Amino acid sequence: MPEALPRVFRPRTIRVQLTLAITAVVALVVALAGLAIVLYADHRDRDDVDQALATRAAQVRTAATKSGSLPTDGSYAVRLVQGTVVRAEVGSSAKFSIPVKDGYSTVTAEDGSHWRSWSETLKSGVQLQLLIDLKDVEDRHSGNVRMIDLIVLLAAVVAAAGTWLVGGLVLRPLLKLAQGAQAITPDDPGQRLPEVTSPPEVAELGTALNGALDRLTERVDSLQSASPAAQASPAETDVDELVREFAEQLGKEVEQLRAPLAELGEGLDQLLDNPEMPATQRHLYLASIQTEYRRMVTLVDELEARVASR
Repeated sequence: MPEALPRVFRPRTIRVQLTLAITAVVALVVALAGLAIVLYADHRDRDDVDQALATRAAQVRTAATKSGSLPTDGSYAVRLVQGTVVRAEVGSSAKFSIPVKDGYSTVTAEDGSHWRSWSETLKSGVQLQLLIDLKDVEDRHSGNVRMIDLIVLLAAVVAAAGTWLVGGLVLRPLLKLAQGAQAITPDDPGQRLPEVTSPPEVAELGTALNGALDRLTERVDSLQSASPAAQASPAETDVDELVREFAEQLGKEVEQLRAPLAELGEGLDQLLDNPEMPATQRHLYLASIQTEYRRMVTLVDELEARVASR
């Protein structure tokens, strides 16, 4: 009766962990991309407002020079500020702090609204200030954020569903190979691992392990065929003792094969946890698995040498 899969290789647990990890990575990448888009859109909107302020300032200066009044179409506000006194104000009833600094700035009115400001000090010492309400810009920002949130959610759902389906396909051959490895016992070394055709790395691993198991079976068969001849020798009691000792030694050698198999299992876990890992990293794990395979071959060769010496 094969033992149950150990805690570290529960397919459903690995599948869930893989799904959560990939979903989190996809959501993070999409969220960062969305943040960059929102910041770019905000910067572009602020530049548009600044350009509109510069255009309106030129129009106000021209109109004020001709008519002596401050014109506005309602899309912006104009103020004349001298020190801490507002000399004239048109286009908005909102109250703003004074004094103001020359150039572009963002100011907050008493009602909490945000405005983009441009001001310059005239030769008379009076400051000309133009303001545009940023409500439309803030509304576009909120809409962009909601859109990015929706895209992140959809990307996470699609990534989770895709990873869950693909994870099932990837885990199936590895699970088959791991179950076959756990079913092998020292009492029956003639057992083989199940044949796996894909992915290629797992198929090659299964072929290499089955080759090692076949060599081990040949050594055991040689030992069994040599035992009757040894028992027919004149020193029958001594031979029985030697055969018994050798059988115990054989059991120990076969038991040592479990350590490389455990290492192979850990290598399979690493491949399972990240099936889309970079090729270089994947080959490093496969090299580790190949090392354990060679370790098994070394153990079998040592056992062969002991058989020959007997």
